[in-house]
Amino acid sequence: MKRNILVLMALLTFGCAHTPCQKDVVFQNAPIKALLAGCYSGTMSVHDLKKHGDFGIGTLDSLDGEMIALDHVFYQIKPDGKAYRLDDKTMSPFATVTFFHAGQELSPERAMGYKELTGFLDEKLPSSNLLYAIKVDGKFPELKVRSAARQNKPYRVLTEAIKEQKVFELKDQEGTLVGFRVPSYMEGVNVPGYHFHFLSKDKTLGGHVLDLQVEGPRIQIDKSRRFSMRLPESEEFLKFRFESDAKEAIQKIEK
Repeated sequence: MKRNILVLMALLTFGCAHTPCQKDVVFQNAPIKALLAGCYSGTMSVHDLKKHGDFGIGTLDSLDGEMIALDHVFYQIKPDGKAYRLDDKTMSPFATVTFFHAGQELSPERAMGYKELTGFLDEKLPSSNLLYAIKVDGKFPELKVRSAARQNKPYRVLTEAIKEQKVFELKDQEGTLVGFRVPSYMEGVNVPGYHFHFLSKDKTLGGHVLDLQVEGPRIQIDKSRRFSMRLPESEEFLKFRFESDAKEAIQKIEK
């Protein structure tokens, strides 16, 4: 517990001193442990998130589906897999965003599954100890995705709430993966490793990616050395005691 607190304090020292944040910063409006604990009440509006980024992922008030931000537009992916454009008043309890500027581009001319894609990225990234925003455009013959179902109070912890998630398969899609690779030392703050959401080219379908097949992907990578987090002040967050290890819970929600 003490180690997690020290890591969190160190990360926060690299955040922005004022809002809106500068570019080349990955911004977050809550630690992942808050979401794991069932803190689902929205604490930051889409309007305010846009001050910190035009690219990213997250969820919405009451865990109402998946959130994805691409090219300055924020979308909600509902449990039926359909995408809807969000208005600025929509609230989010957890989101990770940045102003995306690709510093590295890769175009492997072959088909890949999820493990092959992330393995390829591991080989190409300069370090596993930095934050990366990653955008992947391509043709996806198969996608296994999910979306969370809206929860009612009193909220259950996330490992229980996701038992109501909807998992579905998409076939023969063109679209974009939006996501991040997070260093292992940020466990408890964000999800270590890769975390992607998908949005179809026509902006009508999407979800949190569990598995995929992609052909000839165009990969763009934005490396960041700075991280900023605004701690929520909701009653749920202020009163909750963060004692459990996040690793096992994260493995459950990601798979």
